[in-house]
Amino acid sequence: MTRVIVRKLKFDGSVKYTWPGDLVDSPPGWAIVHHDPERHRKVGEETGDGEPAHLLHYIGLEGPLSLLFAYSLDGGFLEAKCDAALPGHREGELIEFVDLDLDVVVLPGGQHYVRDQEVFTERCVSMGYSEEAKRAAHLGILHGLRMVRRGAFPFNGHADAVVRGLLSGTGREE
Repeated sequence: MTRVIVRKLKFDGSVKYTWPGDLVDSPPGWAIVHHDPERHRKVGEETGDGEPAHLLHYIGLEGPLSLLFAYSLDGGFLEAKCDAALPGHREGELIEFVDLDLDVVVLPGGQHYVRDQEVFTERCVSMGYSEEAKRAAHLGILHGLRMVRRGAFPFNGHADAVVRGLLSGTGREE
């Protein structure tokens, strides 16, 4: 695995957080990063006092969406979050993307909801979102909802298999 840094930016270019992790897979259009609760500490965003968790970051390199899957220390699914985002890019060890505020939150059992619509509306004005960025945000959320509802990659068991492989020490399971 390759050590990388994930940097999440706001539309105005400010850094929301930087977060080290291990690149575990790179399927077409994606970079998949594991954030180990023992080794990788997020810098810049309030992380709260929640339980430690294994986190899998699916950063979209071609589409307007990045996803974050949270798993308990023993591999149980806790939740996922689909972030509307401008397509990310990777340069060496740095992978960065621009967050566009809207999220789809996915709970165990597949229940899901859209979050932060008011924040998006406010930041469209305060950060001067372009029409292209607004369209990307809505397209990203639509894409996230479709993925969840259809059980499409990575909601097709891919993330679960990656975590099982990581916890077993064998890498990603097929």
